[in-house]
Amino acid sequence: MIESNVFSGPLPGYFASLGLGTALGLFFLWGLWLTVRTLPASNRPALLMLASLILRFGVVVAGFFLVARYGQWQHLLIAAAGFTLPRLLIGRYGPVTARRGGAGP
Repeated sequence: MIESNVFSGPLPGYFASLGLGTALGLFFLWGLWLTVRTLPASNRPALLMLASLILRFGVVVAGFFLVARYGQWQHLLIAAAGFTLPRLLIGRYGPVTARRGGAGP
C-alpha cells in the first residue's frame, strides 16, 4: 500500500506547512483574546488563565509535532514563520485601542 504524504512535493508541502502554522497562530491568539475577554467575569481568573494556556500550548505543540513528524526541518521552520505571521499582521494592521492609565507619548 502506498502511503499518501501531504508534504510529498516541495512547494505543496511548504504551503501546507505555512497554512498549518498560520492556523495554529490564529487559534493561539483567538484563544488568548477569548480568555482575556472572559477574565473580568470569571470567579477564578488564575485557573482560567492556566487552563487556557495549557489548552493553547497543547494544541500548538501537537500541530508542530505533526509537522515535525511528517515533514523535514524546512517544513517546521516555515510552520514557525506561519505561526508568527498572524501576530505580526494583527500588530501592524489590527485595531488601535487607547492605552489605560498614565500619560503616554
